[in-house]
Amino acid sequence: MSNDNPHYFLALPVPASVQKQLNELTAFTEIQKFQSITHVNDYHLTLFFLGGVDHSSLSRLQEKISATVSRFSSFDVQLNSASVFGDQKRPRVLFADVKKNHPLNQLHAAIMEECVDVGFKREKLPFRPHITIAKRWKSEEDFPFMNIARETDDWQDICWRVEEVGLYAVRLGQLPRYQCIDHFLLRGA
Repeated sequence: MSNDNPHYFLALPVPASVQKQLNELTAFTEIQKFQSITHVNDYHLTLFFLGGVDHSSLSRLQEKISATVSRFSSFDVQLNSASVFGDQKRPRVLFADVKKNHPLNQLHAAIMEECVDVGFKREKLPFRPHITIAKRWKSEEDFPFMNIARETDDWQDICWRVEEVGLYAVRLGQLPRYQCIDHFLLRGA
């Protein structure tokens, strides 16, 4: 797949009520010290990043994903507290950790197989479900990870019903940055 084509990814949308709760964390002064803070309407749980995709491949993938997703029943996902990728003192990414569960893992695996079948490269890293809140810590001070983790302990009470998978286009230089261009309903949605 070419890098000259628009970039896309497949993800679970996050309901507006959950977006609002996650976005409350960005009011903290510490979070403002990240280089990039995710726009409230851009919160999502990535299942597969496609990268640059030509129209023909995208059409084939949409057909396959629609058929695959429709075989899955709706299910619930639940958050954990905030976590980071990278060093806790200088994180690359601050995110809302999502508890793994069997239906989520199965959906991810099925979507990855369809993507690979169309010609996309298999992901090398294990699936770590999460919702990105901010990227690239830029302060000279250490990130107060334990304070943020304590502040987000109540996120474990946040859950929602997954009823669809979205196909998102990346719109560089725009906010919100991601636009859902198609959605695929799970069975029972």
